[in-house]
Amino acid sequence: MAVIEKIRQRSGLVIVVIGVALASFLLSDALSNKGFNSQDTTVGVIDGEKVEYADFQNRVERLTKALEERGQQVDDVTAGMIRDQIWNEYFQERVIDKEYDELGITVTPDELYNTITNPVDFPQIRDAQAFQNPTTGQFDRSIFENAYNTWRTGTDEANVMQWKQWVEFEQQNIIPQLIQKKYNALVSKGIYRTAVEIEDEFFGNFVNFEAKVVGFNFNSVADSSVDVTVEEMEAYLKAHPEDYKQEASRKIEYVVFDVLPSSKDTAEVIKWANKAAVDFEKTNNDTLFVEINGDGNFFDTSFKSRGTFPESVDAAIFSAEAGSVVGPHYENGTYSVYKVLGFNEDTVPYIKASQILVKPRGINKEDSLAAVSRASAIMAAAKAGNFEDIARDSSQDFRTRSQGGDLGWMKKGGGSLPEVVERTLYASSEGSIFMVRSSLGVHIVKVTGGKTTKTANVQTVSRRVEYSGESDGEVYNQAYDFASKSRTADEYSSNAEAKGLIKRISPDLKEGETSLPSLDGAREVIRWAYADERAIGDVSEVFNTNDKYIVAHLVSIKEKGTAKLDDVRDQVENDTRLEKKTAMLKERIKKAMEGKETIEQIALELGAIVNNAPNTQFANTNLPFIGNDPSLVGAICGSEEGKFSTPIRSDNGVYTFVVVSKNANPYPTELGGERMRLAQTDAEQASGRAFQALQKAADVEDFRYKFF
Repeated sequence: MAVIEKIRQRSGLVIVVIGVALASFLLSDALSNKGFNSQDTTVGVIDGEKVEYADFQNRVERLTKALEERGQQVDDVTAGMIRDQIWNEYFQERVIDKEYDELGITVTPDELYNTITNPVDFPQIRDAQAFQNPTTGQFDRSIFENAYNTWRTGTDEANVMQWKQWVEFEQQNIIPQLIQKKYNALVSKGIYRTAVEIEDEFFGNFVNFEAKVVGFNFNSVADSSVDVTVEEMEAYLKAHPEDYKQEASRKIEYVVFDVLPSSKDTAEVIKWANKAAVDFEKTNNDTLFVEINGDGNFFDTSFKSRGTFPESVDAAIFSAEAGSVVGPHYENGTYSVYKVLGFNEDTVPYIKASQILVKPRGINKEDSLAAVSRASAIMAAAKAGNFEDIARDSSQDFRTRSQGGDLGWMKKGGGSLPEVVERTLYASSEGSIFMVRSSLGVHIVKVTGGKTTKTANVQTVSRRVEYSGESDGEVYNQAYDFASKSRTADEYSSNAEAKGLIKRISPDLKEGETSLPSLDGAREVIRWAYADERAIGDVSEVFNTNDKYIVAHLVSIKEKGTAKLDDVRDQVENDTRLEKKTAMLKERIKKAMEGKETIEQIALELGAIVNNAPNTQFANTNLPFIGNDPSLVGAICGSEEGKFSTPIRSDNGVYTFVVVSKNANPYPTELGGERMRLAQTDAEQASGRAFQALQKAADVEDFRYKFF
């Protein structure tokens, strides 16, 4: 039984059914804009079939229970992963499996048996210790077959249960992956590159054009010289609606009330710690004391070296007498009391040091000598002054620089320092400063703790300072008072200012999001913002999340579709201005081209320069002195030699050009190698594209945001 359970556990939370492609596309699925309705029980629609809340939640609860029975804690993040997995299962059943069935893709018993007895692609089986040869440590087919046949034919309860679990594992893991593999092969084998496509690929990568270009970047016309009216922006938006498509989003302001321990809460823990220190020293049953006091402490029989404990108590612990107590000690919100039970000696010494590293600025001998010279001056300063301050200013060991060069306690031979430095370090006394060269540079080292082999058996009881129910209630009352007195946008702003609260602003929030900037667990706030009755200016009730209370104010509603002008004003204004600049520059270039025979004459008329663009390729969209400009490159590669282009708007400005030459390299007569290369690329992308096509055809609507 244990063998199958280990295999099941190694399968992880998300059972691989249709691969990474399905998991990734579901994350970017377009969400519906329907509002909340207490009578609506539809979690989503997949391929025209509804997903009902009751069925969805039953599946979620079953998987949640299964994970909890395996000892896994199901927090908010895991709960979200479970819901994603269940949603994936629905898509699998209603779209992917249907596609497989229509294509007649199956796995025969022989194929299945050959796979499990040669599990190259299934590490859950291949790497299971129960199926490995004890001598080679490799998967042994005969060992697996013996176990498999025992489960399959056994009639006792243990083997019957083992076989049931194995069949479930095959159904959930092996068979779906084999079917998917066949499907991917079917799709990839159906892709073929024609000779014309290969020639196009050759054209883009190997045909070179030389062109001369003249014109103006959009920045050559100052924005201030081109006025844009509201009417012009509205007309532009109406004429280009597809350029301003948006998904539904909401934006909120929010204030946060942090729930923190009060002085009374802190005093209670200090009182506990002081009493624990006295009682800990008196007790004759250290094991029981550790287990019933503090927060999750356990009796530890091991001996610890220097540097194991917080720096502020480490020295005190190792200088204490056996049976004595050190503390209470406060660090990172926790009060701890340490009892020293005894000491021992390690076979390997430890030593504590700090260093300043000076690296050569080059690889020559002169660079190394210069580094030694700089290090000598730094060491003199370190001996005369504060080593830590100089390390912060001068050390090039960026791991320890911010700590004043502190390396902590190091075990001899542990690899913390180059061997040549370590040898000198262990030959030096505490407080000494020395300089050694290594392959890393010049090390200026200060011995801050003498070498020692002493270890200590120390027991710890600790308690974190946490807020009480009373403190939580006080903060909630503050948040409730603010919310009840801030029912309009103006009241919200004025009350926040009066109370010294910082109004934070969210980015555009999508329907399914679960967090705010630096604030996880904010799903209920986002659901509130998407409620049917919600309007700009609304102020929320008090929400609780992760030791904080939140009161939000809705400042923006964007619906799916073409954006309103107010939502994209800056972008539309810029685009409208560029259109007007384009018309101005086109007219200017067009006039300059009249009667001209060379590109140089046009440039002279415009007061511009001619940009030479040699070796221009369709696949490379960068042009000298112009930058990345796919539109202009495409126009050049599609033009005939010797003819002026009409003024064209490109990505960066407005230009005219003439193609001076085009190389006449012949197309390859043998296309097999190029076809093979492209076919391999196509095959790698085939499965992902197929799933995207299935997604689009299935018309998925995800309403989970209404319920979770």
